[in-house]
Amino acid sequence: MRAESRWPAWPVRAALAALIWLVAAAAQAQVLDTVDVRVEGSEAVIRVRFAVFIQYLRHVPTSQGSAVRVYFQVTASDDTAAGLVEEERRAQPTNLVPKFRVLYPAQKPSTQRYIDIFFDSPVTFRLQPEGNRSIALSIPLSPAQVKRPGTAPPAEVPPGAARSGPPGLPPSTAATGPLSDVDKKAAIDLAEARAALAAGDNDRAVLVLNRALNLPPNAYSQEAQELIGVARERNGEAAKALIEYQLYLKLYPDSPGAARVREHMNAMAVPPSPLGGALAPEPFPAQPAYSQWGSLSQYYYGGQSQATTTRTLFTPATNATTLDTAKLTGIDQSQLVNNVDATARYRSGDWDSRIVARDQYVANFMGGGTNKNWLNALYAETRYLPASLMARVGRQSGTSGGILGLFDGGIGSWGFSPTARVNVVAGQPVDAPFNTDKTFYGASVDVDKLGDRMGGSLFVIRQVASGQTDRLGLGGEFRYFDNERNIYSMVDYDPLFRAVNIGMVQGTWQFPTLTSINLLVDYRRTPTLQLTNALIADPTVSLSTLLARNGIDSVRAQAKALTPITKQTLLGITQQISPQWQLGFDARWSSLSGTPPFRSLPATPSTGSLWTYTAQAIGNGLTSMQDILVLNIGLLNGKQINARQAGIDYRFNPWGPLSLEPALRWYRQTDSLGVRLTRVSPGLRASYRVRDRLSIEAQFDFERTRSAGNFIDDLVERRFYYIGWRWDF
Repeated sequence: MRAESRWPAWPVRAALAALIWLVAAAAQAQVLDTVDVRVEGSEAVIRVRFAVFIQYLRHVPTSQGSAVRVYFQVTASDDTAAGLVEEERRAQPTNLVPKFRVLYPAQKPSTQRYIDIFFDSPVTFRLQPEGNRSIALSIPLSPAQVKRPGTAPPAEVPPGAARSGPPGLPPSTAATGPLSDVDKKAAIDLAEARAALAAGDNDRAVLVLNRALNLPPNAYSQEAQELIGVARERNGEAAKALIEYQLYLKLYPDSPGAARVREHMNAMAVPPSPLGGALAPEPFPAQPAYSQWGSLSQYYYGGQSQATTTRTLFTPATNATTLDTAKLTGIDQSQLVNNVDATARYRSGDWDSRIVARDQYVANFMGGGTNKNWLNALYAETRYLPASLMARVGRQSGTSGGILGLFDGGIGSWGFSPTARVNVVAGQPVDAPFNTDKTFYGASVDVDKLGDRMGGSLFVIRQVASGQTDRLGLGGEFRYFDNERNIYSMVDYDPLFRAVNIGMVQGTWQFPTLTSINLLVDYRRTPTLQLTNALIADPTVSLSTLLARNGIDSVRAQAKALTPITKQTLLGITQQISPQWQLGFDARWSSLSGTPPFRSLPATPSTGSLWTYTAQAIGNGLTSMQDILVLNIGLLNGKQINARQAGIDYRFNPWGPLSLEPALRWYRQTDSLGVRLTRVSPGLRASYRVRDRLSIEAQFDFERTRSAGNFIDDLVERRFYYIGWRWDF
């Protein structure tokens, strides 16, 4: 772990001011966004955020290991080009968990992808998806870590020794006088909750107490409020227990139970925030501190192809048949990819500020090729914790509140209550198509706690191009989370187009039987419905010229007609059948609508219904080499193509710092014209850690593709490889 050192505040302030004058640069679609670690109750939570919309599928191993592989699907069809280059993210160094890194290996666009999370030593964990943009991996903390040196108990809580064992139950309410029907129902619920707590069934107790607290105020409301805090604390949900205890003190500050609740909070060694809301996610140092972390890397990507085409020529006059064969060999890839990923953080008192920069420069060595630079992040962020204020300025990614991907601009947020905040945003999209200048602004309200386990948000966003509203988004999100289930839904509606841009719901349900079920229902315009989509039919003219020529109503109708609709439904089931093996099955239906002809632009047909079925058998810990074995088969049926695929992938560590991953894939496709394509792809990926912070990585793939029809036979052999190094600082 890199030690934190004292650092004057002025360099950070100067850098924050300089970043306001951000120079625009090209951007490349990425899959990973950020990785961080936070203390939440009695756990350290590693949160991996994605720069694309995802649907979690499964992970292996299920709860313990030093290497975790997480499978997911990218749900937005216009993001399928992302992920062709390897990505890696690291969090700020911390002693809460072993050192770890999150790796997204280079992957071709497909319905299923994965990331690997590597730890320096084995951990026990619980992994859950959080909506459609992140996953959370929770690792239990030791008692010493839970106490979190560096924090102090609040003034209103008398100091005392930490409690040993679980919190005790408060005395039962001694109701006097006649009881109403609501009182009687609440009394039954509390009796059931106490019985559940006595039996150690804390989840059941929380469920019943929530039911009691949803009743109108009654003689047992105060007891129920204290009990639900106790139930959550016993269940290891310290952060949620804190919220329940704080609500109790707000509702019943002078009651006899207030002293008990303060003792509970003191024993948890988790003080409330100055505003009485949820605690800041991690302790702050007694002295101002500066820290930095990140990585530098270089990878050379090379590729060579050889194509052999054989045509059958028929001469009607002589009934003669001849074969014409042509061969073509050449280098089709030669480039050096340079990456920098750096974060600097300064913490002092109530302030927490950071600067993030991620850039990729590609030197192209192909004849006629051009060098390119992708600036994927360059922003400054500062937080003032007592007032729950946050501001971020610069190049950043957004996938919520109606924001469409990468943009240059600013975001501001104010937590006006412990569970709610308001956000504002303004900026310019990066890489706007057709050389159009676009700006947008919007606002949203997020609520983290609706009832007990629900949250949601409402947003409005307006995007302007050539003085006209390019897009107007009205929508919201709804979230439900508990230890077993999570449901996320989103709607984005454009009233000017009178059309839904996005309508989706997805969820995961994990059962005590080690069964996991995933569901996705997704409807969206691809790309997002915007006025500038009308330029697809005539990209040589400007939007202002098109508007002057045809009028706003005609251009809007043209944009709507040229924007296809993607629909997809996914049902996935994963079953752990032994400590080493799990089986998974995914069934996916999708379709992409067609578009009509416009001027010189031909019509595009609809894909019709595409059915994809995938089965996986995943083994881990089969040997002592920290291995993961993946066997999969797949089937695709559609109006235009039918395909079959199978593959085997085996990652193992034959020797401490060396990791090997051989793979073999087979694919066969037949289209509506009777052309049969067969592809065989063996490959090998290797990684060697030279030192703690330096690693060397390489991959080699060979691909042999044969396409055979009635009069043509193509054979393409391609060799692809990359080799490079990565230094973490």
